[in-house]
Amino acid sequence: MAADQQAPSILGFPHRPEWGAAAHRKALAGHLRRCRDHARIGTRQAARCIDTSESTLSRMETGLAALKPPDVKRLLDEYGVRDPEERTRIALLVREAAQPDAWQPYAHAAPPTLRPLLAMEPAARRIISYEPQLVPGWLQTAEYARIVIRAGHPTMPAGEVEDRIRLRMQRIAMLRRQTDPPTLLAVMDSEVFQREVGSPGVMHRQIEHLLKLLEELPYRLRLHIAPLSVGAAGAIGHPVVHLRFFADDYLPDMVYLEQYESALYREKPSETERYQAVLNNLVGVANPIEQTATLLQQALTEWRKRCR
Repeated sequence: MAADQQAPSILGFPHRPEWGAAAHRKALAGHLRRCRDHARIGTRQAARCIDTSESTLSRMETGLAALKPPDVKRLLDEYGVRDPEERTRIALLVREAAQPDAWQPYAHAAPPTLRPLLAMEPAARRIISYEPQLVPGWLQTAEYARIVIRAGHPTMPAGEVEDRIRLRMQRIAMLRRQTDPPTLLAVMDSEVFQREVGSPGVMHRQIEHLLKLLEELPYRLRLHIAPLSVGAAGAIGHPVVHLRFFADDYLPDMVYLEQYESALYREKPSETERYQAVLNNLVGVANPIEQTATLLQQALTEWRKRCR
């Protein structure tokens, strides 16, 4: 009886289609690994149970391989998971995990290095973003995004550029949803509003867009502007995104570190906590959020003068 009481449970992870397939897949994958550990069954025996290799089982247990309903059922049988409620919830999560990820309608345009972030951000409870050079992708206007994408990919076909723009534009939808929307805490260097992207008109409209978003999403979008005086605290040098999820017990924090043509992801608690501390420090030394609208209005005035 004691062993049954200690058995891992998935009932604390809800069925939330708006969180996306990747979140359900990762939560379920981790749960299957915990069930195997609880049953004291090795990877070789578990892999043999579903006629696959240990490497494929490992990918299943990390959310990198598809979770097929017959395989999951056989694994649950092998692990001694009998509770009908548990098995019903697992079956529901397996179906959700098989749905397309957020980036898949734009598969040919979504950079492979960005796909894990795109797939997991809809499930986030809180997103902290630091951007030293540009307006973060979630908050860009289409014309600003077009210029940024074209600058980084001058030979990219026009159709692919437009698909990337559409993908970028739909990311803000998660902040507008009615059920469990994440909070986006974005920190930008003040230089972002001094650097001309495209033309003064493009910058003017981009800053107007930010002001409108702050009015539309007052509790879901929190924007800090970091002055140059923050010194070493702002010398990170590349964009950083920290994701914390609604279901903390099932989904570990994720950190995305953008490079010029690649990206790094971190999920070990020791690493994600370190980046969270760095970002929290940056938020602490940036201008207070109450000053953001005023600073944006000042930048808007300067770009309006250049438009004449």
